Amino acid sequence: MLSEIREIFEGLEEKHQALLRQLDSMSADTVGFKAGKDKWSILEAIEHLVVVEENLLEQLTDADSAANLDPQDRSAKNFQVVIKVMERDIPVDVPDESMEPRGKFSLEELLARWQDARRKTRAHIEALVSEDAPKLVYRHPFAGPLNLAEALRFVDVHFDNHVRHLETIKARTQCG
Repeated sequence: MLSEIREIFEGLEEKHQALLRQLDSMSADTVGFKAGKDKWSILEAIEHLVVVEENLLEQLTDADSAANLDPQDRSAKNFQVVIKVMERDIPVDVPDESMEPRGKFSLEELLARWQDARRKTRAHIEALVSEDAPKLVYRHPFAGPLNLAEALRFVDVHFDNHVRHLETIKARTQCG
């Protein structure tokens, strides 16, 4: 399971770097564009991605949080539902208000926070020993408690989902 965790994280990191290159080429107008009052800008979507990964890191490094995860609350079915919803780009409300973007940060601030969260997550993964890999470490609001491989799989699919949304937003800025 440890190799799977590292493989998922490395794949996520490659996609993260590709997104950073794309963001670097976007104008401030493009990053801030909102297609409607209830729609997120690219900046807000980035904030959401950052907050989700910071939340993962917080739960990973909080022994008390992990100790309160009940294996009886696990639901493979709910986890698969979450993954399928993300893969199929089915619109859903953010299941936890704390994951909503607040719109108070610049792109530079968000990217610095993201880099810090990624660095700390990498350090956590590198320090992980095999017997700890299957332990529950993260509570998803709908899917319930997840081990690190599942949590990273969620973050990966979630990331891909939002990158597709970013492409849609970017295309709208070029249309009008």
